[in-house]
Amino acid sequence: MSRKNEIKKYRFIVFVSVAVIFFLASCDKPTIDFGTTFITNNNTNVVVVDTATTILSTVSLDSFPTTATGTQLIGRYQDNYFGTISSQSFLQIGPPSSYPEISNQAVLDSISYIMRLNKTYYGDSTLPIKINVSQLDTLIYLPQPFVQNTFYNNSSIPFNPIPWGSSTVTISPTALHTTQNFQDSVKIRLPDSLGAKLLNLLQYKSDSVTSLNTFLSYFKGLCVYPDAGSSGVVYGFRDTSFVKLYYHEPGVITNSTFIIFPFNAKGHQFNNISFDRTGTQLASINNPVYAVPYTNTHELPAKATTDSSVYLQGGTGLMIKIRFPYLSNLLQLPDYVGILRAQLIFQPKLGTYTPELTLPPQVILSQSGPANTVGGALTSNGATETGNLNIDYIYGQNTFYSYDVTSYIKQIIVDPMLSQDALMFNMPAPASTTIFDRAVFQNKRYTTSNYNVSLKIYYISLVHQ
Repeated sequence: MSRKNEIKKYRFIVFVSVAVIFFLASCDKPTIDFGTTFITNNNTNVVVVDTATTILSTVSLDSFPTTATGTQLIGRYQDNYFGTISSQSFLQIGPPSSYPEISNQAVLDSISYIMRLNKTYYGDSTLPIKINVSQLDTLIYLPQPFVQNTFYNNSSIPFNPIPWGSSTVTISPTALHTTQNFQDSVKIRLPDSLGAKLLNLLQYKSDSVTSLNTFLSYFKGLCVYPDAGSSGVVYGFRDTSFVKLYYHEPGVITNSTFIIFPFNAKGHQFNNISFDRTGTQLASINNPVYAVPYTNTHELPAKATTDSSVYLQGGTGLMIKIRFPYLSNLLQLPDYVGILRAQLIFQPKLGTYTPELTLPPQVILSQSGPANTVGGALTSNGATETGNLNIDYIYGQNTFYSYDVTSYIKQIIVDPMLSQDALMFNMPAPASTTIFDRAVFQNKRYTTSNYNVSLKIYYISLVHQ
């Protein structure tokens, strides 16, 4: 072969190594074992590596904002993997937007609090749920307005423990009607005494119902929460709930009508979400030994659980951290030319998901670091990668999320300063705080299971002759 042809061939090899894509998976040891060569072309091969060391951990946020998400989360569910999860909603109701003429002879029919479903749920929707409504003891306000500018999952407002009203319903989330046959809504009757007072104030157009500030000092707000005996499901409702007062004017023909007290101030609606992880693999995650200094997180390594598991659930602040500490070893190989493609595959642990306890439909990979801050999401062709989820409910063998991480792996493989950086497997907003879809994975480094998190790297190998 002439020297001119050799130079052309070498340029071709380098061009291919820079122009194509790249893929990778996990390993049991710090060095990289190489798989079989599957493409051969004279002096070049493409080699697949599927045993690169991948280290996983579960990251738990100590608290996270739940204000103005557009969703009220109400209910309780006991999950064998994630513990008992409970949620209640705090909100304000405002005065009517218009004031009809109401005579002194008007008669109250009823008054109800009405919530509209958003069709999301977590748990067993065939079970009934009892929902309570109580009046708040104080106005909804930020305790430290110049320090805290939002409400969190552990925020709370004192409320009367004796409910104003309750309703037990069985809800079909994807159907048109609830058991109350009230379209897509749940209706909770409130005391007639409250309705009579409000009707009287409306008749005289009192400041208590015409001024927002005066009305809020009278009607401070509501807490909507699951009854202690309800533990089978959590439902999502829109934040456009309201109070509806029904009345009629006497006469030969009864003239029944109503007036609406609407939802007020998105910034003053938030969900109080609590979780008890006793008896689960996550029970020790809040142990001080797993606290990450100077952060709002705890981090539980996969190897600290009995089955090397890691856990994802947006509504309870759980994310998965992935590190690839030894990728730079590729550069030490005498045959290494360049990476073609890298693919990260997440296969959920068998038996941890069902059509009722669903996997999150979209999960992103965000750049992170030792402090567990969540940075920018990885993209492919200009769009955020969301996982390409494939679900196999019958056998589970073909259930997985897959991501093209070529650009990221190329970046960290040549920069030693990035060796301690990581990817965070997390749910995008607003799903990260409005749904309880969840997933369980195992770390290939510490388990013999065939269903785990793995990285595949395809690289060009130069054959020496």
